[in-house]
Amino acid sequence: MKIARLTLIGLALVCAWAPAAWAEKKTTLGVFLPTTLADGQERFNFAEKLAAEVGTALGQSVAAKSFGRYEDFSKAISDGTLDFAVVDSWAAVQLGSKAAPVAFAALSGDTWQRWAVISYGKGSVKDMAGKRLAIAKGSGSLDPKFVSNVVFAGDLDAQKHFKMVSVPNVESALKMLEAKSAEVALVPLAHVPKDARVLYRSTKVPGAMLVAFRGADQLEESLPKVGAVPPFSAFVKSQGRDFDDFRKLVQQGPPRRQPVIVESSVLRVDTDALVSSGELNPVLPNFVTAMDLSDEQPDD
Repeated sequence: MKIARLTLIGLALVCAWAPAAWAEKKTTLGVFLPTTLADGQERFNFAEKLAAEVGTALGQSVAAKSFGRYEDFSKAISDGTLDFAVVDSWAAVQLGSKAAPVAFAALSGDTWQRWAVISYGKGSVKDMAGKRLAIAKGSGSLDPKFVSNVVFAGDLDAQKHFKMVSVPNVESALKMLEAKSAEVALVPLAHVPKDARVLYRSTKVPGAMLVAFRGADQLEESLPKVGAVPPFSAFVKSQGRDFDDFRKLVQQGPPRRQPVIVESSVLRVDTDALVSSGELNPVLPNFVTAMDLSDEQPDD
């Protein structure tokens, strides 16, 4: 009887402790936007505001964590610290199967952006062979592939053409360019300084993304309740294979181009030049030119 009573007391204590422990657990939202947002304070403010907005939508407390380096961001994922995150699309690709894409983040209504290769020197991209190119650092292995396969659409091997210099973010890339520690930099077109020369513009690629490490279904259901959080105007749910196609483009490159075949022009007959058979006149051969005259003279 005494043992049974002690067991009941123990169960009661466990049941009383469990809700309290669950209530103490906070969902954590990470922000890693070293290229989409160029200012560290702006990234921090965005993380705090978004965490509050997501917390309201989910009906629970959400903590914010802003990261300035990919190494710290990756470590937090490995430690299981983060539940959700807003990251640059190229970084989302490098997370692989660890993260599930949920939505694209829109800046002024646009979820896509262009990248630019910029310089303060003269010349073209071709003239920058062997020069230092400053780019934001990700996992390392996929950084050159993003530049070659996405920015240059497979037309240029960036790792062979440039000396690639990894920096933490856009601010560092621009400072290196200004200090002449790098001759070229790769930044989103929106962050190009007015006095810099744009050597090359990429096609549009996805910008920032909202991804989930846990609870993707719950986040998707609550997404319509998340309003605009400056500087982003909205979150647009990922549709179809947009992100999968982008991931494939980064990892494998664009498909091989088919040779261009020039169609032959259609031969059009000028009917005005045709002569009806009734209008043809007989033409006699020139007998003088047709005669084969011998050089030998006949005997008289």
